[in-house]
Amino acid sequence: MTAMLGDVVNRVKRLPKPSKVAEALQPLFEAISNATHAVEDRFLEGAIAKGRIDVTIKNLKNPSKFEAIVSDNGVGLSPDRFKAFRTTDTPFKIERGGKGVGRLLWLDAFESVKIDSFYAQGAKKFRRSFRFQLDENDQIVDEVEGEVSSDTDTGTTITLSGIRGVAYQKHFPSQAASVVRHFGSHFFADFILGDSPAISLFVDGQSARFPEDVRDLLVEDRGTSVLDEHEAFGTLKLANFICKKAASADFDGTHQLHYVANGRTVISRKIDGLLGIGRFGEDDDCIYHGCVSGAFLDDRVNQERTNFNFDEKTVEEIAKLCASHARADALKNEIAEFDGGRLKTMEGFLREYPSFHFDEADDLLKRTPKNAIKAEQFAQALIPLRIRRDEERRNRVQAIVATLDSEKSVPEDFAEAVHEAADEVQKEEQRQLTEYVLRRKMVLDVMEVLIRRVREIDGKDDDFHLERTLHQFICPMRVRGDDPARVEDSDHDLWVIDERLAFARYFASDVPFSKLIEDFKSTDKPDLLLFNRLHGLGFKEEPLRHVLLVEFKKPNRKDYDERYSPFNQVMRYLNELSSGRIESFNRDNIRIASDCIFHCYVVADIVGNLDVQTSGWRSTSNGRGRWIELSGKYRGSIEIIEWKDLIQDARARNWGFIHAAGLSA
Repeated sequence: MTAMLGDVVNRVKRLPKPSKVAEALQPLFEAISNATHAVEDRFLEGAIAKGRIDVTIKNLKNPSKFEAIVSDNGVGLSPDRFKAFRTTDTPFKIERGGKGVGRLLWLDAFESVKIDSFYAQGAKKFRRSFRFQLDENDQIVDEVEGEVSSDTDTGTTITLSGIRGVAYQKHFPSQAASVVRHFGSHFFADFILGDSPAISLFVDGQSARFPEDVRDLLVEDRGTSVLDEHEAFGTLKLANFICKKAASADFDGTHQLHYVANGRTVISRKIDGLLGIGRFGEDDDCIYHGCVSGAFLDDRVNQERTNFNFDEKTVEEIAKLCASHARADALKNEIAEFDGGRLKTMEGFLREYPSFHFDEADDLLKRTPKNAIKAEQFAQALIPLRIRRDEERRNRVQAIVATLDSEKSVPEDFAEAVHEAADEVQKEEQRQLTEYVLRRKMVLDVMEVLIRRVREIDGKDDDFHLERTLHQFICPMRVRGDDPARVEDSDHDLWVIDERLAFARYFASDVPFSKLIEDFKSTDKPDLLLFNRLHGLGFKEEPLRHVLLVEFKKPNRKDYDERYSPFNQVMRYLNELSSGRIESFNRDNIRIASDCIFHCYVVADIVGNLDVQTSGWRSTSNGRGRWIELSGKYRGSIEIIEWKDLIQDARARNWGFIHAAGLSA
C-alpha cells in the first residue's frame, strides 16, 4: 500500500463544495483536462491530430450507481508522473496552470476512483493500476505494476463511480443533454480556438463529438487582437469569433466573453450591453464570442480553476476593455450599421418628443446605453440629463435674480449672461410646447377618424362601443375630477371643447346626480358637468357663479324621440342642480348662486328631429351651429356644436400653438 504525501483527508475536507451544476461537474472536467495534458505530452504538436479521448457516462439519475469512464491515448502514469500524482499541491503542471488539486476533487466527489494506466520506460512498456480512496493513511490501494507487451499502446483510463456527498448529489445534472451542454460550455474556448484533441462523449445513450460539434457553429474567425499594455492587466489577447446563434443557446445572453487561463475557460460573461448590437448577419443569426487570455488571468485563477482570485468589478473592467476593442475592430462594420439604425430611431424619437432635443441626435445617442434601441430606453437614459440641465438653468436664472436683487455692482458681461439664460429658457419652452401641440394634433387626428367611423357603422353592433370610445377620448367616463384616488383616471382633453378647460379638475363625467348632489335620488347623469374652481391654487368660488354643462350625442344620430328637446333635457338638469348643493370629495358642500351663469353645450350633428326641434334657435357666427339664450330664473345659453366644427375649431386654436413652436412649416 502507498500513502499520499501530506494530510489528504483534511485537505479534501477544506475544498469548497459545489453550489451549481458547473461546479459539481468540475471533478469530471479535471479528469478530462488531465487526459488532454497527457495527450499533449505524448504527441506534442501532433496532439490535435493524433490525440483521442473517450468519455462514457452511465446512470445519471442514480447517484449510487453513477459511473464515468475517461480514457485517453496519452503518455500514461510514468514513475515521475506517479510521484507527482502522490504529492498534494504539486508544481508538476504549474506552467500549464495546474494547481495539483484535480485528483483531490475526485476523492471529494466520488465513492470510488480506479486508475488503469500504460506507460513507456525506454523501449519497454508497463502497466500501473490502483484504487484511489479517501483515507487518513492509505489513499492508493490494490496497486499493481508490471511490464506488458511492447506493442501495447500507452494511455490512461480513469473510472469514477458513485456520487459522494449531499452537495454533489444535489447539483450533479440528471439529464444527458445538460451534461453535453455544460461540457461544451466549459471547454468552449479550447474547442473554438482549435486547441483540443478529438473527444467523444457518450452520456446514457446520447453522443457528441468535440471539437466538431462546437466548431460547426463557427461562421468566421476574425483574428486575435493584442490589447495594448494595460496599467492593471498588462498585455491581454482577445480572439474574436463570429458564431451561429446556437453557440449561445446554453449561455446567459447573446454575445459572450470567455476568460481563459492557461488554455482553459474559467468563466464566461455576457457582454450584450457592452457591445450594444443584437444578432447580426443576413438572417440575423450571427453572434460574437471572444476569448480573452493573458498572464494576468493565468496568475489569478483559483486552485479549482472555477473562478479567479479577483472581484466582479475587475471582471467587468476586463469585459469593458475587450468589448471596446471588439466594437472598434472585429465588429467595426456591424457596429457601424447598427449604430446607423439607432441614429434614425433617435431622430424619430426626438421628432415625437421634442423636449428631449436639447442636443444633436448623434451627441444624445452617445449618452444612451449602447444597446438602447427603443424610445423608452432613450427616454430612460436622457431624463436624468434633462433634469440636470433644467436644474443648472434654474440655478443660473436664480443667480441673475439674486444679483439684481442685491446691492452688488453688476458685472460688464451681465447683459450677455441674462441674454444666454433667457435664450435657453425660450428654447426649452419651445421644445416643451412642440411636444404638447404635437400630442394635441394626434388627439384631433384620432377623434376625426373616430367620428368618421361612427358615422360609417351607424346602427351596427360595435356602434355603441365606438361612441363610448369617442366620449372617453375627450373625457374619461364615470369619474369625478376632484376624486383624489383617481388622479390619473381624470386626465382629459376638455380643451377640445373650450381652451379654458385644459386644466380643469372639478368636473363630473357620466356621473349620476345622486353622487353629485347632497341628499338627491335622481338617476339622471349629464355627460359632462364642470364647475368653476381653480385647481391647485386653493381658490374656491362660493357660491358657484359659473357652471359648464356638456351633452354628447352620437355623430350623425337621427333617431331622436319625437318628444325629445335638447332645451327640455338641459332645463331638467338645471332644475336638479339648482335644487341642491354639490358635494365634493372633501365633504364640502358647494352652493350654486341664484345668479349662476350656465354655459350649456350639446355636441351633435344637427340632423333629423334635432334639426326640427332647434329650427327656431339662432344660428351661430359660422352659420352651422345653433344657440338659444336661457331666460326666466336661469342665466346663460345653450349652444349646439356640430362634431365637425368642434374638431375644426380645436385645430384652429392649436394652430396658434404650432406657429409659436416654430412648426408651421
